[in-house]
Amino acid sequence: MPSVLPPELPDRFLVGHALDAGVTRRRLRHPSLAAPFYGVRSREQASDVVALACGYLPKLRAREYFSHATALVLAGGWAPDRLRAVLDVTAIPPTVRARGAGVRGHQSQTARVRFVDGMPVAEPAAAWCQAASLLADRELVVAADSLLRRHDPVLTVDALEAEVDSRNGARGVRRLRRALALVEPRTDSVAETFLRLDAREAGLPLFEVNAEIRDAHGRFLAYGDLVHAPTKVVLEYDGQQHRLDDRQYARDVERLDDLAAAGWRVIRVNRSHRGPARRAILERVRSTLVARGWRAETSPMVGQRRRK
Repeated sequence: MPSVLPPELPDRFLVGHALDAGVTRRRLRHPSLAAPFYGVRSREQASDVVALACGYLPKLRAREYFSHATALVLAGGWAPDRLRAVLDVTAIPPTVRARGAGVRGHQSQTARVRFVDGMPVAEPAAAWCQAASLLADRELVVAADSLLRRHDPVLTVDALEAEVDSRNGARGVRRLRRALALVEPRTDSVAETFLRLDAREAGLPLFEVNAEIRDAHGRFLAYGDLVHAPTKVVLEYDGQQHRLDDRQYARDVERLDDLAAAGWRVIRVNRSHRGPARRAILERVRSTLVARGWRAETSPMVGQRRRK
């Protein structure tokens, strides 16, 4: 059994502090302690970005903060998996940028920072702008949608626009504006945003996001993920909860029956629709739209219009 660590050591601590407290190097190498970063030990393994950031906190210097993709995730937003295993840490000069395994070091002359669970983190709108250097164009839109989501949104569109405007003339601001033009508030999932972007790139018309659908008498029927009201076509993304939750499944069946009775056509997409299957189902959407009166040459093709 490993020896008991001194009670004054927190769950995550610097190796130097432990040595000063009398802990041996042999004890610090014991597999019961994780080593998330050089010079740091933790009583538990880091399982997500929050735990990683907490693990790095003992090393964080006075003029450093978490930024970019890491700050997006700490705010409750989305970042791709490839960016989650490494932390973004920004230093304000004269502090030099962080280096070492597991860290992407950055530098900035200014900082708009808030504290999240005791950790200094870039404000969400600023983090989104910073993350543009790491994200592809579509990923940048998805990240913004995740901050503007329908339930418990982190930001408003106005706040995001104000942050971009504050960077007028800065490098990359035009790319931020292009992404912002495609952003939609009120989304429910990352998969939903990717589906909306796929539909747009396939040349389909504008779909309203999570729009209310009512029958001829004004009775509320449902919220539709992507709604084309002129043709009564709804494009829905079915996540795993639709398949695994019996109550959700029962509600879905009743909802689909109500929509069909009111003349709506619902086309459902799930995780199996990838690659050729994705293209095939978008062609089915196109055929359905055309059969219901849509004509591509008369439809606005400027991407998604944001609705505040």
